Amino acid sequence: MQKKNPINVYLLTGFLGAGKTTLLNGLLQQSRDRRNIVIENEFGKVNIDASLVAAQIENIYELTSGCICCSLDNELLEVLGGILRLEEQPDQVFIETTGIADAGNIIGMFSIPDVKARFRLMSTVCVADAENVETRLEQVTEVGKQLSCADVIVLNKTKDLPVPEQLRLQALLENINPLAYITATADGLVAMADLQPQERRIPAPAARLSAGDTACAMPVEKTPHKINTVLFESPQPFDLQMLAFVLEMNFNVYTDQLYRIKGYVAVKDQPEKYLVQSTGNYLSIVPAGTWGDTPPSSTLVFIGKDLKSATIERILRPALK
Repeated sequence: MQKKNPINVYLLTGFLGAGKTTLLNGLLQQSRDRRNIVIENEFGKVNIDASLVAAQIENIYELTSGCICCSLDNELLEVLGGILRLEEQPDQVFIETTGIADAGNIIGMFSIPDVKARFRLMSTVCVADAENVETRLEQVTEVGKQLSCADVIVLNKTKDLPVPEQLRLQALLENINPLAYITATADGLVAMADLQPQERRIPAPAARLSAGDTACAMPVEKTPHKINTVLFESPQPFDLQMLAFVLEMNFNVYTDQLYRIKGYVAVKDQPEKYLVQSTGNYLSIVPAGTWGDTPPSSTLVFIGKDLKSATIERILRPALK
Protein backbone atom coordinates (compact mmCIF):
# COMPACT_ATOMS: atom_id res chain seq x y z
CA MET A 1 0.00 0.00 0.00
CA GLN A 2 1.46 3.33 -1.05
CA LYS A 3 1.70 6.19 1.42
CA LYS A 4 0.06 9.44 0.41
CA ASN A 5 2.74 11.67 1.94
CA PRO A 6 6.43 11.61 0.95
CA ILE A 7 8.72 9.42 3.05
CA ASN A 8 10.98 11.45 5.34
CA VAL A 9 14.71 11.00 4.67
CA TYR A 10 17.64 11.91 6.92
CA LEU A 11 21.14 11.95 5.42
CA LEU A 12 24.00 11.34 7.87
CA THR A 13 27.53 12.35 6.86
CA GLY A 14 30.86 12.90 8.60
CA PHE A 15 34.44 11.71 8.40
CA LEU A 16 35.62 8.25 9.45
CA GLY A 17 35.21 7.68 13.18
CA ALA A 18 33.28 10.87 13.85
CA GLY A 19 30.35 8.97 15.37
CA LYS A 20 27.75 8.59 12.58
CA THR A 21 26.66 5.08 13.60
CA THR A 22 26.29 6.11 17.26
CA LEU A 23 24.14 9.03 16.13
CA LEU A 24 22.08 6.71 13.92
CA ASN A 25 21.48 4.26 16.78
CA GLY A 26 20.28 7.10 19.00
CA LEU A 27 17.88 8.37 16.34
CA LEU A 28 16.49 4.87 15.82
CA GLN A 29 15.95 4.47 19.56
CA GLN A 30 13.91 7.69 19.52
CA SER A 31 11.91 6.43 16.52
CA ARG A 32 10.76 3.10 17.94
CA ASP A 33 7.12 3.97 17.26
CA ARG A 34 7.77 4.53 13.55
CA ARG A 35 8.60 2.26 10.61
CA ASN A 36 12.28 2.90 9.78
CA ILE A 37 14.58 1.79 6.98
CA VAL A 38 18.37 2.26 7.00
CA ILE A 39 20.56 2.55 3.91
CA GLU A 40 24.18 1.88 4.83
CA ASN A 41 27.20 2.55 2.64
CA GLU A 42 30.73 1.36 3.39
CA PHE A 43 33.69 1.97 1.10
CA GLY A 44 34.89 -1.55 0.45
CA LYS A 45 33.49 -5.05 0.13
CA VAL A 46 32.37 -5.68 3.71
CA ASN A 47 30.09 -3.40 5.71
CA ILE A 48 30.77 -3.95 9.40
CA ASP A 49 28.72 -0.95 10.55
CA ALA A 50 25.40 -2.57 9.64
CA SER A 51 25.87 -5.07 12.47
CA LEU A 52 26.12 -2.18 14.94
CA VAL A 53 22.83 -0.54 14.03
CA ALA A 54 20.04 -0.97 16.58
CA ALA A 55 17.12 -3.27 15.84
CA GLN A 56 14.33 -0.66 15.59
CA ILE A 57 14.24 -0.96 11.80
CA GLU A 58 12.21 -2.73 9.18
CA ASN A 59 15.12 -3.37 6.84
CA ILE A 60 18.75 -2.49 6.12
CA TYR A 61 19.94 -1.92 2.59
CA GLU A 62 23.70 -2.17 2.15
CA LEU A 63 25.58 -0.48 -0.69
CA THR A 64 29.12 -1.85 -0.61
CA SER A 65 30.60 -1.46 -4.09
CA GLY A 66 31.77 2.11 -3.80
CA CYS A 67 30.97 5.60 -2.58
CA ILE A 68 27.25 6.30 -2.39
CA CYS A 69 27.83 9.84 -3.61
CA CYS A 70 29.71 9.07 -6.81
CA SER A 71 29.65 5.61 -8.38
CA LEU A 72 26.48 4.34 -6.68
CA ASP A 73 23.92 6.90 -7.84
CA ASN A 74 22.05 4.34 -9.93
CA GLU A 75 22.17 1.71 -7.19
CA LEU A 76 20.75 4.16 -4.67
CA LEU A 77 17.92 5.04 -7.06
CA GLU A 78 17.20 1.32 -7.41
CA VAL A 79 17.07 0.96 -3.63
CA LEU A 80 14.67 3.91 -3.35
CA GLY A 81 12.50 2.32 -6.03
CA GLY A 82 12.55 -0.96 -4.12
CA ILE A 83 11.38 0.82 -0.98
CA LEU A 84 8.40 2.20 -2.87
CA ARG A 85 7.44 -1.32 -3.92
CA LEU A 86 7.27 -2.60 -0.34
CA GLU A 87 3.83 -3.64 0.83
CA GLU A 88 4.32 -1.63 4.03
CA GLN A 89 6.23 1.53 3.30
CA PRO A 90 8.34 3.21 5.99
CA ASP A 91 7.77 6.49 7.76
CA GLN A 92 11.48 7.33 7.74
CA VAL A 93 14.64 6.46 5.83
CA PHE A 94 18.09 7.05 7.33
CA ILE A 95 21.03 7.11 4.91
CA GLU A 96 24.49 6.77 6.47
CA THR A 97 27.22 7.58 3.97
CA THR A 98 30.81 6.43 3.99
CA GLY A 99 33.21 8.73 5.84
CA ILE A 100 34.90 9.94 2.65
CA ALA A 101 31.69 10.81 0.82
CA ASP A 102 30.90 14.12 -0.87
CA ALA A 103 27.20 14.50 -0.03
CA GLY A 104 26.45 17.08 -2.72
CA ASN A 105 25.32 14.66 -5.41
CA ILE A 106 23.06 12.61 -3.17
CA ILE A 107 21.37 15.80 -1.94
CA GLY A 108 20.79 16.69 -5.59
CA MET A 109 19.17 13.30 -6.24
CA PHE A 110 16.32 14.26 -3.94
CA SER A 111 15.53 17.23 -6.19
CA ILE A 112 14.75 14.92 -9.14
CA PRO A 113 10.97 15.38 -9.63
CA ASP A 114 10.09 11.67 -9.46
CA VAL A 115 12.19 11.22 -6.31
CA LYS A 116 11.02 14.45 -4.68
CA ALA A 117 7.38 13.42 -5.15
CA ARG A 118 7.88 10.30 -3.01
CA PHE A 119 10.78 11.18 -0.68
CA ARG A 120 11.35 14.34 1.34
CA LEU A 121 14.93 15.10 2.39
CA MET A 122 14.29 16.49 5.85
CA SER A 123 17.85 17.22 6.94
CA THR A 124 21.48 16.64 6.04
CA VAL A 125 23.44 16.03 9.24
CA CYS A 126 27.24 16.16 9.48
CA VAL A 127 28.99 14.70 12.53
CA ALA A 128 32.27 16.42 13.38
CA ASP A 129 34.79 14.87 15.80
CA ALA A 130 35.78 17.63 18.23
CA GLU A 131 39.10 15.91 18.87
CA ASN A 132 40.40 16.16 15.32
CA VAL A 133 38.02 18.13 13.08
CA GLU A 134 40.58 20.91 12.55
CA THR A 135 43.27 18.45 11.52
CA ARG A 136 40.87 16.65 9.16
CA LEU A 137 39.92 19.97 7.57
CA GLU A 138 43.57 20.53 6.69
CA GLN A 139 44.10 16.99 5.41
CA VAL A 140 40.90 15.93 3.65
CA THR A 141 38.92 18.06 1.18
CA GLU A 142 35.75 16.02 1.69
CA VAL A 143 35.49 17.11 5.34
CA GLY A 144 35.03 20.72 4.33
CA LYS A 145 32.44 19.76 1.73
CA GLN A 146 30.51 17.63 4.24
CA LEU A 147 30.38 20.51 6.71
CA SER A 148 29.40 23.02 4.03
CA CYS A 149 26.51 20.89 2.75
CA ALA A 150 24.99 20.23 6.17
CA ASP A 151 21.73 21.62 7.55
CA VAL A 152 22.77 20.41 11.01
CA ILE A 153 26.34 20.02 12.32
CA VAL A 154 26.83 17.80 15.38
CA LEU A 155 30.06 18.58 17.23
CA ASN A 156 30.69 15.20 18.85
CA LYS A 157 33.03 13.88 21.58
CA THR A 158 33.04 17.06 23.67
CA LYS A 159 33.12 15.34 27.09
CA ASP A 160 36.72 16.28 27.96
CA LEU A 161 36.73 19.52 25.98
CA PRO A 162 37.10 22.74 28.01
CA VAL A 163 34.21 25.13 27.50
CA PRO A 164 36.34 27.86 25.83
CA GLU A 165 37.70 25.29 23.36
CA GLN A 166 34.20 24.02 22.58
CA LEU A 167 32.99 27.57 21.94
CA ARG A 168 36.00 28.21 19.69
CA LEU A 169 35.26 25.09 17.63
CA GLN A 170 31.59 25.98 17.35
CA ALA A 171 32.57 29.44 16.10
CA LEU A 172 34.91 27.83 13.57
CA LEU A 173 32.11 25.59 12.28
CA GLU A 174 29.74 28.55 12.07
CA ASN A 175 32.30 30.43 9.98
CA ILE A 176 32.56 27.44 7.66
CA ASN A 177 28.78 27.06 7.36
CA PRO A 178 26.71 30.02 8.62
CA LEU A 179 23.55 28.31 7.28
CA ALA A 180 23.71 25.30 9.60
CA TYR A 181 22.24 24.68 13.02
CA ILE A 182 25.16 23.62 15.25
CA THR A 183 24.77 21.47 18.36
CA ALA A 184 27.33 19.82 20.65
CA THR A 185 27.22 16.40 22.30
CA ALA A 186 29.57 14.25 24.35
CA ASP A 187 28.27 10.87 23.21
CA GLY A 188 26.77 11.28 19.72
CA LEU A 189 23.19 11.55 21.00
CA VAL A 190 20.99 14.23 19.44
CA ALA A 191 17.25 14.82 19.77
CA MET A 192 15.16 14.12 16.66
CA ALA A 193 13.58 17.55 17.19
CA ASP A 194 16.94 19.17 16.36
CA LEU A 195 16.83 17.55 12.91
CA GLN A 196 13.39 18.79 11.90
CA PRO A 197 12.99 21.42 9.16
CA GLN A 198 13.49 24.93 10.39
CA GLU A 199 14.21 28.31 8.87
CA ARG A 200 17.93 28.09 8.18
CA ARG A 201 19.92 31.20 8.86
CA ILE A 202 21.02 33.55 6.13
CA PRO A 203 23.56 36.09 7.45
CA ALA A 204 22.17 39.58 7.79
CA PRO A 205 23.60 42.21 5.42
CA ALA A 206 26.75 43.79 6.79
CA ALA A 207 25.49 47.20 5.71
CA ARG A 208 21.99 48.32 4.71
CA LEU A 209 21.67 49.16 1.01
CA SER A 210 19.70 52.15 -0.18
CA ALA A 211 17.66 52.13 -3.38
CA GLY A 212 20.47 53.80 -5.30
CA ASP A 213 23.15 51.35 -4.26
CA THR A 214 24.51 48.75 -6.64
CA ALA A 215 25.30 45.11 -6.11
CA CYS A 216 28.09 44.14 -3.78
CA ALA A 217 29.76 40.94 -2.66
CA MET A 218 31.44 40.85 0.73
CA PRO A 219 33.57 38.14 2.29
CA VAL A 220 32.28 36.88 5.61
CA GLU A 221 35.14 35.67 7.84
CA LYS A 222 37.65 33.30 6.21
CA THR A 223 38.80 30.26 8.15
CA PRO A 224 42.41 29.08 8.39
CA HIS A 225 41.36 26.07 6.31
CA LYS A 226 40.65 28.02 3.10
CA ILE A 227 36.89 27.47 3.36
CA ASN A 228 35.12 30.80 3.36
CA THR A 229 31.78 32.48 2.84
CA VAL A 230 30.93 35.30 0.44
CA LEU A 231 27.73 37.27 0.97
CA PHE A 232 26.25 38.84 -2.16
CA GLU A 233 23.46 41.40 -1.91
CA SER A 234 21.75 43.75 -4.32
CA PRO A 235 18.52 45.81 -4.51
CA GLN A 236 18.39 45.06 -8.24
CA PRO A 237 16.17 42.20 -9.48
CA PHE A 238 17.57 39.23 -11.40
CA ASP A 239 16.55 37.87 -14.76
CA LEU A 240 15.44 34.38 -13.70
CA GLN A 241 16.67 32.44 -16.73
CA MET A 242 19.99 34.28 -16.80
CA LEU A 243 20.53 33.67 -13.09
CA ALA A 244 19.96 29.93 -13.53
CA PHE A 245 22.34 29.91 -16.52
CA VAL A 246 25.24 31.69 -14.80
CA LEU A 247 24.93 29.63 -11.62
CA GLU A 248 24.78 26.28 -13.41
CA MET A 249 27.65 27.20 -15.72
CA ASN A 250 29.92 28.33 -12.92
CA PHE A 251 29.03 25.40 -10.66
CA ASN A 252 30.43 23.20 -13.43
CA VAL A 253 33.51 25.41 -13.88
CA TYR A 254 34.28 25.78 -10.16
CA THR A 255 33.12 22.35 -9.00
CA ASP A 256 36.16 21.93 -6.70
CA GLN A 257 35.75 25.38 -5.16
CA LEU A 258 32.04 26.17 -4.90
CA TYR A 259 30.30 23.90 -2.40
CA ARG A 260 26.98 25.56 -1.64
CA ILE A 261 24.70 28.52 -2.43
CA LYS A 262 21.61 29.61 -0.56
CA GLY A 263 19.52 32.75 -0.33
CA TYR A 264 16.52 34.76 -1.51
CA VAL A 265 16.42 36.87 -4.65
CA ALA A 266 14.14 39.41 -6.28
CA VAL A 267 13.15 38.50 -9.84
CA LYS A 268 12.26 40.94 -12.61
CA ASP A 269 8.49 41.37 -13.11
CA GLN A 270 7.71 38.92 -10.26
CA PRO A 271 6.04 40.12 -7.03
CA GLU A 272 7.29 37.19 -4.93
CA LYS A 273 10.72 36.28 -3.66
CA TYR A 274 12.58 33.21 -4.92
CA LEU A 275 14.59 30.75 -2.85
CA VAL A 276 17.92 29.77 -4.43
CA GLN A 277 19.66 26.58 -3.26
CA SER A 278 22.58 24.75 -4.78
CA THR A 279 24.65 21.82 -3.52
CA GLY A 280 26.81 19.54 -5.64
CA ASN A 281 25.29 19.32 -9.12
CA TYR A 282 21.87 20.39 -7.87
CA LEU A 283 20.35 23.85 -8.43
CA SER A 284 16.88 24.89 -7.36
CA ILE A 285 15.24 28.29 -7.84
CA VAL A 286 11.63 28.25 -6.65
CA PRO A 287 8.97 30.79 -5.54
CA ALA A 288 9.01 31.32 -1.76
CA GLY A 289 6.12 33.61 -0.96
CA THR A 290 5.66 37.35 -0.79
CA TRP A 291 8.12 39.92 0.48
CA GLY A 292 5.57 41.25 2.96
CA ASP A 293 6.72 44.54 4.43
CA THR A 294 10.34 43.93 3.37
CA PRO A 295 11.51 45.81 0.24
CA PRO A 296 12.48 43.32 -2.50
CA SER A 297 16.23 42.70 -2.62
CA SER A 298 18.62 39.82 -3.15
CA THR A 299 20.87 38.12 -0.59
CA LEU A 300 22.91 35.05 -1.58
CA VAL A 301 25.43 33.13 0.52
CA PHE A 302 28.26 31.30 -1.26
CA ILE A 303 30.31 28.69 0.64
CA GLY A 304 33.46 27.18 -0.80
CA LYS A 305 37.24 27.13 -0.89
CA ASP A 306 39.21 30.32 -1.54
CA LEU A 307 36.16 32.16 -2.88
CA LYS A 308 36.73 35.76 -3.99
CA SER A 309 34.04 38.41 -3.58
CA ALA A 310 35.10 40.08 -6.85
CA THR A 311 34.67 36.79 -8.71
CA ILE A 312 31.19 36.20 -7.27
CA GLU A 313 30.13 39.72 -8.25
CA ARG A 314 31.52 39.26 -11.78
CA ILE A 315 29.59 35.98 -12.18
CA LEU A 316 26.26 37.43 -11.04
CA ARG A 317 26.35 40.89 -12.55
CA PRO A 318 25.22 39.82 -16.08
CA ALA A 319 22.05 38.35 -14.56
CA LEU A 320 21.01 41.59 -12.83
CA LYS A 321 18.39 43.75 -14.52
